[in-house]
Amino acid sequence: MSSKRKTFILVPSLIAAFGAIAIVAADIIGIIVVEKHNPISETVSKLAIGKYAWIQDLGLDLFALSWLSLAAGLYRLREGKGWKWKLGLLLMALLAVDFVLIAEHNQYATEATKEEAIHTQLVYALGGLFLLICGLMAPGLKTFGKGWRNFSLICGGVWLLTAPFFFVISTQYDGLYERISGSTLVVWVLGVAYLLYQRGYQGSQAGIVR
Repeated sequence: MSSKRKTFILVPSLIAAFGAIAIVAADIIGIIVVEKHNPISETVSKLAIGKYAWIQDLGLDLFALSWLSLAAGLYRLREGKGWKWKLGLLLMALLAVDFVLIAEHNQYATEATKEEAIHTQLVYALGGLFLLICGLMAPGLKTFGKGWRNFSLICGGVWLLTAPFFFVISTQYDGLYERISGSTLVVWVLGVAYLLYQRGYQGSQAGIVR
């Protein structure tokens, strides 16, 4: 693998990992600085209201960058290049856009307005996009090892089993449940970022199409 190609794989992996860590850090910082915020009963969107809203918005924007970077890095690696892989990469880019739009509409999440309706639709889109990404990328990830395919499918399965119940769970536990379920996305990004970094660092040419 050329040094240039290696760089185009390593850098996206590091950016992706940074964005995943950033969104977790933004949540923790928000919980600390926003007065009377209850992370058990109040969702992350509540942190996007008021003078500290920029912290949560920045975290979401950086996490959006994670998805875009992963898509770019995996495209550069060009493993498992069937239609499912290509569609999965496209959906990752769309998910990045979705996160940016959610950040823009987060402040309306608790209001009965048109903007709140848009926020809700964006959250629905997030759920569907991530589930599709996990399924579509799994066959291509298998070229790195069967365990990576299983990793993607397990993340998708956990998401499928947990995410829908957020809308019916008691409001007393909204925040906790959202954070636990949402951590699935962070785990997937960190896992695939590690895989991308490993491939770039090792400079392996296995499965790379020139």
